[in-house]
Amino acid sequence: MRITAALAFVLCAALAALAAPAFADSFVGKWTATAHTGGGDASETVTVVKTPDGYAITAKLIGAPEGTPEAGPGTDIVLNGDSFSYKRTVTTADGSLVITYTGVVSGDTFTGMVELGAFGSVPYTGVRIKDGK
Repeated sequence: MRITAALAFVLCAALAALAAPAFADSFVGKWTATAHTGGGDASETVTVVKTPDGYAITAKLIGAPEGTPEAGPGTDIVLNGDSFSYKRTVTTADGSLVITYTGVVSGDTFTGMVELGAFGSVPYTGVRIKDGK
């Protein structure tokens, strides 16, 4: 009887694990992310961390000239399984632009799109930065 109960418990636990929603942790980490624009590629280091209230996203441009405006931290962050979306705002002397990022993580890479408001959308790709690099 105890063996049957133990097997039933293990089976129920396994089924519950399979039925549980996917965790959004696939996008958590540090990435080299690139927006592929008609004027050339723009890359940045994107950091995604889990917080007590959800997630936080920050980024730092790579190789941009000093004084280049940078977008603020991520807002409206949605991580659902391997899919993600978030927004960032860049403010210049000419005003503000809300940038919307969407994509899907596959292992240590992601593909997606960046919507640049009235300027249209461009492809967006990323590669996970492994510890020690």
